[in-house]
Amino acid sequence: MGRILICEPDPEVRELLRHVIERHGHEPVLEPNGMKDLAAVVVEPSDVLSVEAAQAARAVDPELPIVCASIEPPTPGSRRLAPAAHVVKPFTLSEFDSALAAALGHSNGR
Repeated sequence: MGRILICEPDPEVRELLRHVIERHGHEPVLEPNGMKDLAAVVVEPSDVLSVEAAQAARAVDPELPIVCASIEPPTPGSRRLAPAAHVVKPFTLSEFDSALAAALGHSNGR
């Protein structure tokens, strides 16, 4: 499976995302220093540092799919990330699973 970078400022949400990503057989990446060979990025677009990390990952791989997992609905700022999917917190695990599948399906279509 793939490596998925989690760019989430809240430690509890980051831990939840880590568990869900592992449950799907992927390797969660919690530090943005390992940006090679990523399958996708999960980002909180309302957090500047998270967006910067996602943009840095996308600079390494311009086709890298992004999932926005946000406290806000899509905004012009989050749309600039061109996400493969966007879920609004609080989201269900089913909604996140679908968003992750959409992103990974996008990356498989490269």
